[in-house]
Parts: sequence; C-alpha cells; structure tokens
Amino acid sequence: MGYSLNHSYELAANAGDNRKTSPQYITAHDTGNDSNKGVDSGKREASYMCGHWQNAYTHAIVDDQGIYIVGTPGYIAYGAGSPANERSPFQVELAHVDSQKRFNESYKRYIWVIRYYASKYSIPLTLDGSGNGIKTHKWVSDNLWGNHQDPYGYLAKWGISKSQFAKDLKTGVGGSSSTPAKKATYLKAAKQVKAKTNVTRYHDKEFKKKELTFNSGTVFDIASVVSYGKITRLKLGNGLYITSNTDYVKKLK
Repeated sequence: MGYSLNHSYELAANAGDNRKTSPQYITAHDTGNDSNKGVDSGKREASYMCGHWQNAYTHAIVDDQGIYIVGTPGYIAYGAGSPANERSPFQVELAHVDSQKRFNESYKRYIWVIRYYASKYSIPLTLDGSGNGIKTHKWVSDNLWGNHQDPYGYLAKWGISKSQFAKDLKTGVGGSSSTPAKKATYLKAAKQVKAKTNVTRYHDKEFKKKELTFNSGTVFDIASVVSYGKITRLKLGNGLYITSNTDYVKKLK
C-alpha cells in the first residue's frame, strides 16, 4: 500500500538550505508537542514549521491524515544538527495524536515514508546501527550531537518497542518480507498528464525556482520529456517544468 505526499506546506524556492546532502541516513523524529495532538495536528505542525524554518525544520511531518512535505528531500534540513543534517536526505517527524486508532494510522504512514525514501536513496533499513541506515534522533544525540531522545518514548506510549520499530522498518507494518518500498517511476514519454496530488511548476529542471502550485486534477499539456540525471522532467510549452514522477502525475496520452 502506498500513500500520497502533500506538498501544500513545502518551503518556497528562496527558503531553506540549498545544499544537497550525502545519502547516508534517514533520521526519524517525533514532534514532542503533546499540546498539539488533536485533529490535523500534522497540518498545524507543518504550517508552523514552514513559517519558522529559520529556527528548525525537517523534510516531512506525518499524522493519521497525511504526509506533509516541508523541506525538499535531498537537501539539508535543520532537524538534527551537524553533521547529521548533512548526511540525511530525509528527516521525518511523527506528529502527536490523541488516540490509539489515530496513532496506528499515523504509524503506518511514518513507516511507509521512511522505507520509501530509504529505497530512493539506497539507504539500508537498519535501525540505529553502525554505518549508513535509519537513525533516530536519540541515536544522533548519543553518537554525534544534541540531547534529544525521540522517538522511542512516544512510540512506547502507544505500544511500539524498539525491536518492533526495527522489524516494521525492515518489513513494513504487518509485513513478512524485507523487500523495501518500490522506487519512484518517472515517465519517459507523455503528451498530456493529470495531477494526482498538488503539483508545483518550476523555472528550472533542478526544481529550485518555484513558480506556481496547482491542485490535484489539473491537466498539463507536455511539450517534451527531458532528462535530468537518472530521471526525467516534463517540459511545458511555456518553458517551465513539472515532475514526471508517477506518484504525482498520471499519463493521459
């Protein structure tokens, strides 16, 4: 089962850090904010983080309703201090919630998105071990810098032990296979696509200069499909670019 990514709170092109990371860690956090655990706690955390990114921000916030992207994955986020920030192409926060049912739904998304980006950046699904892998904020504090101990305390509150967390990261929630989440698929040819979620238009293939964001359902006519490293981008007739990732757009023709 896969989940969509909500880009409504993603930082603007002139916000955040423009340096790329080294793909070594996925860093796992919880927000630590028990005063914000009602409905839409993830949206509120993402909105606040987007507006106060100079203080701190991660790449995503997860709750039972969605996965909210804030920092651009692959670029440095200010979530765990140096050098962890420079080594983490994806850092994710688990928002606090007020019921076991909501936690269970949040946790499924949390595990999924960690596995998804671990697969994307070829990072091992090992928890708090030596070398590359998935690191908790506690591991970062214990081994590199800081004094945070999340997310183990919050996970334990809802019945998830360290060993269970490690198992779920390996196999997925309720899984029995160590096969990681599938890698993203990029279109190689298209004349028209439809947005499956919010899609942002960019001035450049690097996706550093945003222009406008369009709602799910928007149809785009494609002038050409262009290469960008090992993936592709969709070039529009006006010279702007959108993603060709099939998690975000569906080919119509």
